[in-house]
Amino acid sequence: MRSVRFTAVWAAFCLLPVLFLGCGGGGGKDLGPTGEVEGTVTLDGEPLAEGSVALYDQNSGNTGGGELGPGGKFKFTVPVPVGTYQVSFQPPDAPPPEDADANELANANATIPEGYQSGETSEIVADVKEGPNTFTFELMKAGPKG
Repeated sequence: MRSVRFTAVWAAFCLLPVLFLGCGGGGGKDLGPTGEVEGTVTLDGEPLAEGSVALYDQNSGNTGGGELGPGGKFKFTVPVPVGTYQVSFQPPDAPPPEDADANELANANATIPEGYQSGETSEIVADVKEGPNTFTFELMKAGPKG
């Protein structure tokens, strides 16, 4: 009887770590080396203070993004895996029509040329290296091909 109890305890002890392998809290995907991303966006030399910046790596599917703020500055809150990314710029979300700032934000919507709103057409690429990365993206009202 003792050997059966010993075998059951030993089996439970050996299987317990295997059960916890799946309890990693999410994707569990090792992204490898990462970089911190920040920078500035200008439009015809003037800071673009509203909207967002997005990165997309076609090969790995990795993404990153951050909101634009005063002075056209942005800083991603989550590190981005090292790689080469297509860069796109999105206008701010449109406010409800009754919002007092609706006209001002609608004009901001029009300030980011459509060609920059897709990584495939922006013609802007960012190489994220391990550690700190600072980018300056200089957009033109004429668009990427202007």
